[in-house]
Formats: sequence, C-alpha cells, structure tokens
Amino acid sequence: MHLQLPLNLYHGGRNLLNLHLFEEDWQSAIFEIDCHPNETRVWTYQPGFFDGQHESHVLPIHIACSLHAPLDVIRSIVEEYPGCLSVKESTFQRLPLHVACQFSASADVIEFLAREYAAGTSEPDVLGRLPIHYACSNGAPLDVVRALLRVNPSSTVGADINGWLPLHVAIHFGASTETIRELVRVCPAAVTMKTKKNSTALMLAEHVTTTNREEVIRILKCAAGME
Repeated sequence: MHLQLPLNLYHGGRNLLNLHLFEEDWQSAIFEIDCHPNETRVWTYQPGFFDGQHESHVLPIHIACSLHAPLDVIRSIVEEYPGCLSVKESTFQRLPLHVACQFSASADVIEFLAREYAAGTSEPDVLGRLPIHYACSNGAPLDVVRALLRVNPSSTVGADINGWLPLHVAIHFGASTETIRELVRVCPAAVTMKTKKNSTALMLAEHVTTTNREEVIRILKCAAGME
C-alpha cells in the first residue's frame, strides 16, 4: 500500500526529492538527488508511516524503501549519503533494511542494502526484531531470505522480545515450504528452540491452517530427529 502525501512534507526545508518519491517519479527523483544531494539528509515527519497508524521521523531512504523504489533510486541515495544505511527512523528504530523487508521491497534492493551495511542484518528494532523477521512475516520470496542469510546466517537465532526466531515467525505467517526448509537448513537447532511462552517451531506449525502445514511439520520433525 502506498503512502498518502502528507501536508507537512516540506518540513526541514527544500524537499522535492520526497515529492518525487511519493509520486513514484523515479527518474525525477534521481535527477533531484544529482542536483541537490543534501536532500538525501533531510528528515521529515510522516504521519501514518507504519500501518497507517504510527507516525515517524524518517529520511528519504526510509521513504524510498517503503514505496518499492527501484534499485537505481536506492543506490543513488546511498551514493550521496552512505551513512543513511545505519540511520534508524524515530518510532520503532528501524533501519532502511527493516523498512525494505517490512514493505516487501524487491529482492535486488534488499540484497543491496544487506550487502552495503551487513551489520544491519543483526540490528534489532524496539521490538527486538531483525530485518529477517519482517521478511518472514511479510511473505518474502526465497531469494530474499537467502540473500539475508548469506550475509548473516546467525540471524536465524535472533530472538525478538517475545523470544520468537525468524523460523517461528515464518511458520506463524505461513511462509513457503522452501523458506521454512532454508531456515532449518541454515540452523537446524532453531527447530527445538522455544519462545518465551515455551512454544517450539513444531508446536506453532501444528496450530496453523496453512496449505503447506503437513509439509512443514514433516520438515521440522525430520530436523528434530522425530522421523
């Protein structure tokens, strides 16, 4: 879902870059970055940035990642302001990589962000969630999950404030069988790790109603040595 243009878009001075981003005029956005590179550093207040409910102060990189901007736009912003990749928005303390995963950005964008700022794959937001948690909860395709795992395979054991691993999240939100298999392959130990409410991946799988439920249960049982 695309964001509505807020009335106070221009807080912080000149900001035609954000205007072009919201209009999805990608070529004009790139031209604006070339002509006025300092606009990549301008913070703006965006009401309803998350789920239409939670406001945040964000940079253009956060906005671009939320609007499915193509890789050439993302790269142009990063080339002018490399440090933006480590900057978190104000409300949930999410990096551009978090935002990209949450808003289902393209695989090449997510791979670029993860590669250019690898540390971001292990940085939690205020909910303790890593970017891969959001990839798993928003139906990211297998190539996105693999891209994140290539950069940081240890993210498979990153638990949020409720003790949920990416595997738990993937099962709960009905991720593809291939995604579940990949998470288990990279970290078989995650299969027996528990949430703070003592739920294992298998216990979660037994309570979902997804079409691949039985396949997922077989994968988990096999990894746990139960088959």
